[in-house]
Amino acid sequence: MKRLHNVSKNIQNQTEELNHLIRDMIRIRSYSGEEGELVSFLVKKMEEYGFDECFSDTLGNAVGRIGDGPVKILFDGHIDTVHVTENENWEYPPFEGKIVDGKIYGRGVVDEKSAVAGFILAGKAIKQAFGMGKLPFTLYVVGSVMEEDCDGYPLLHLIEKEGIVPDYVVLGEPTDMTVYRGQRGRMEIKVSIKGISAHGAHNEKGDNAIYKMAKFVSALEEMDRGLKPAEPLGKGSLTVSNIKSRAPSLCSVSDFCEVHIDRRLTIGETVESVLEELKLLAREIGLDVEIKVPDYIGKSWKGTSFSQEAYFPTWTLDEGHELCQAAAAAAEQVLGEKKASSFWKFSTNGVATAGRLGIPTIGFAPGLEELAHSDKEYINLEDLHHAALVYGKLPFILSDLVKDSI
Repeated sequence: MKRLHNVSKNIQNQTEELNHLIRDMIRIRSYSGEEGELVSFLVKKMEEYGFDECFSDTLGNAVGRIGDGPVKILFDGHIDTVHVTENENWEYPPFEGKIVDGKIYGRGVVDEKSAVAGFILAGKAIKQAFGMGKLPFTLYVVGSVMEEDCDGYPLLHLIEKEGIVPDYVVLGEPTDMTVYRGQRGRMEIKVSIKGISAHGAHNEKGDNAIYKMAKFVSALEEMDRGLKPAEPLGKGSLTVSNIKSRAPSLCSVSDFCEVHIDRRLTIGETVESVLEELKLLAREIGLDVEIKVPDYIGKSWKGTSFSQEAYFPTWTLDEGHELCQAAAAAAEQVLGEKKASSFWKFSTNGVATAGRLGIPTIGFAPGLEELAHSDKEYINLEDLHHAALVYGKLPFILSDLVKDSI
């Protein structure tokens, strides 16, 4: 199809536009909960590029729509970033978008502003090629907010509160130009132990909650080593990430101690199974503990309050699924090679779309996963240009596969 060929041609002719777009995005700071300036920029940019609909939803996500065809596809990339800290050692300023030797550096360029720039430019190229012509799909491009604080919730809000329900989702988390089709889940857990306070000079009269918790923490370390792997995601993990205690004074025996656990979940592990394991462990070592999954409570840059249980389900998608096939085909056409699919080590917005709602989800984007949240963040601009070509092809290939399967 000539117009489909023109989509790729339009993208190839606008590499400098794409470079300027990602640089502008890096220069706008967008820490979680502070994304308003960048959302406004993206909505205006999508309007300028001729998107059929552009708006910021009630949470504060930037949303653009192209077409109104029967196959509903959502491209999502979160635009919030973690903070830059005083202890980081950036080679180039983190909010400059410095380009050196074909690489662009800056906070969020990997995680994951580059994918959003590619999504938007691909949308522009589609509109240039098709204008008001009929498309076989409806494409939503989303710059989501608050993902770093509560992964999954921005898309859960979009689907459940805004009524935008896609058939397929493509995430812009870094995949090093490989199709990713799943991730381990995660959950947060708080475990608390009570003791009996006493004066430090008479500590034998008390029951030290810190000492009791120390036994439990030691057992948790051993539990982490013994977790069983499950293909294709490998083993889960258990990390004690914070500990706090309470006592009447610094001269007293502690009467309360609490730890925060980061628990990564593999195939077959659930909230119920993990909590039962911890309860059994406490009983085995003779401790009376309280175990709970906390709620995440947040407020977006628009002032919208929300809460969600701190549980983010494991999910995978079969490699033979039409979404995986379409993404792999688009990538092979652009890159000239066929790559095996893979999985993320960390968590993504897919915990909502695939994990909670069962919507087929994959990821494809430039950048190395291990560079996210680091002072070494960079991507190769050539990878960004190639990714935009993939994003321009994927909706058409997927729509054809869906039509052929009906």
